[in-house]
Amino acid sequence: KKTMRHIFKIFSTIIILISFSFNIFANEDNSVTRNKTFQIQAIVYSSLGTGLSLSYRFKKNIWLNFDTQSLSGTMSIDSNEGSTREDADFEFQTKYINVRNYLTSIFSDLFIQYGIVSTNWDTKSIVKSNENNQKKAVYKTNYPANGVNFGVGMNWIFYNGLSSGLYLVRIISEEPSFTYELEEDWECSSSCQTNYESNVKKYTPNNSFYLTFGYNF
Repeated sequence: KKTMRHIFKIFSTIIILISFSFNIFANEDNSVTRNKTFQIQAIVYSSLGTGLSLSYRFKKNIWLNFDTQSLSGTMSIDSNEGSTREDADFEFQTKYINVRNYLTSIFSDLFIQYGIVSTNWDTKSIVKSNENNQKKAVYKTNYPANGVNFGVGMNWIFYNGLSSGLYLVRIISEEPSFTYELEEDWECSSSCQTNYESNVKKYTPNNSFYLTFGYNF
């Protein structure tokens, strides 16, 4: 039920985007530009970082698509009493292999995509003492290595070969598991573990918005 609610939110949002975009590009004639065979685009924004998107027109309205992207970072949070801090590191490397089906009977630039996703995701939090910088614990998240993805969006191809995409993607995979490595003088109770796991699930970018720019030839 939770997954279905996420998918419904994706489709509701993209319908709003499509309605706005169609009003702008309603006069664009794609009869010539849609015959391009290859597309290369830079992923300039997404919840999973920047990267590259490659597409090949397999049939008239069917494109094969490959996306690769990465995102990494770190953040530090002090405990309430200030005696310890939690250094959180994350690195997401994501690859998609999709089929994109353009729904030309509705809008010539509208597509749905579906395929598989390969995820090399790593998230861990290291608890350290603020007094002597000694490590107290390491909380690790073990993500599944693969899953499936579904998406919907718009991809505009112009007469000069330039193209731009705007779409939403939902990743569906197994739930992550968690590992807790604790020093002898440190304890992470059930409420501590629940808090960590809920935060990880909350900020894991299973729903991602994409903005791309590139060239078709």
